[in-house]
Formats: sequence, C-alpha cells, structure tokens
Amino acid sequence: MAQDTIELVKHLGIKRFNLFGGSMGELHFVLPLNIPSDLKLEKLVIGASSARVRPGIGAYPRIEQIYNLPELNHPKTIKEQKEQLLNSDDITLARYLLEHPDELNKVAEIIVSTNYRRPFEIFKRQWEAMKQVDFVSRLHLIKVPTLIIHGDADETVPIDEGELLDREIPNTQFHRIPNVGHGLYIMAFEPVNIINIINEFLN
Repeated sequence: MAQDTIELVKHLGIKRFNLFGGSMGELHFVLPLNIPSDLKLEKLVIGASSARVRPGIGAYPRIEQIYNLPELNHPKTIKEQKEQLLNSDDITLARYLLEHPDELNKVAEIIVSTNYRRPFEIFKRQWEAMKQVDFVSRLHLIKVPTLIIHGDADETVPIDEGELLDREIPNTQFHRIPNVGHGLYIMAFEPVNIINIINEFLN
C-alpha cells in the first residue's frame, strides 16, 4: 500500500506533499521511511493509529475472531447496516450516530455501497500483513513535522499507542480528543473541530 501511494504521487506529477491517514498504521510509518530522493514529504498527520499490532490489545481479539470465520456476511441493506453501526463496539461513535441520524444514514449508505468491493480474502490478507507490523524501533527516523490525533476513548487502537508515537517520533504535536473513540473522522466536528486542528498544522 505504501508503494502504491508513492507510485500514485509520481503518476500525478507531485513532487512535494503532505501525508494524511488514519487507523491502519503501518502505511503511515513505512511511507516516510521509504520516500524516493526525487519526492519530498513535508508534513505527516496520523490519526487513531499505531506503529505496531499487539496480540490481545484493542481490536486484535475481535478481528482475529472475524478472521477465523468461514465467510463474512456484510449487511445487505441500509437498515441492517444502521443497526450494526448502532451496536458498534465504539460506544462513542454509536452514540454520536444515534444523535445524528443524517450522518448515520450517510455512513450506512457508503458502507453498503462499497461492501461488495471488500472481498473476505482481501480482509484476511490485510490482517495477516498487519499482524506482523512493528515499526516502533524505526519511528525516530521520521524527521518531518508530525501531527498525532487520538481519541482518549479509542478501544480499537488504545490511546497509549498514540502516546508512544508522540514519544518516539522526534518532531510532533499531539492532540488528545476527549470522549472520542476510533470513529475520529466521522465525529470530526465534535467535541473538538479536528478539521481546524489539521488545517492549522498544515498551514
């Protein structure tokens, strides 16, 4: 995925760029450490992410359980998807979507419309790759200014993983978002305007 990102940047003719990403942490750390000399990464934004995957921590047990299923049955209707979202392990996200029905409908529609493009085999291969991830020993090599945003109620990637990034990456700003779980970007304007934090950092 990191190499695909580099190839896309090259294809678009971009020489200097900022990188923004969330959750699937390995992409954010591999990419800054493998930028070709003809490209320049200026700033890095990491949200709700980790440089390692640890057995038994955060979402690991739940994802491992899904991985071992014989097949994965996605919700087929928007109603079913909405019910799944409202019963999410991310309690703060479920509460937010319950209080914002327009957002709930929008998110459910997006997920249902893209489920068919997420074969279970691809999910399995991603998880097999992610379980091998541990870039902690290389974080000190990331020299670009880095913004780290993490919800303090994140049960998928616990906030101590964000705090670890803040300690190990040399040039960081760390924003702890109160009462927010892993659904950081869906809740981008509550309780803190995350968009403004990112814009201020990039500008």
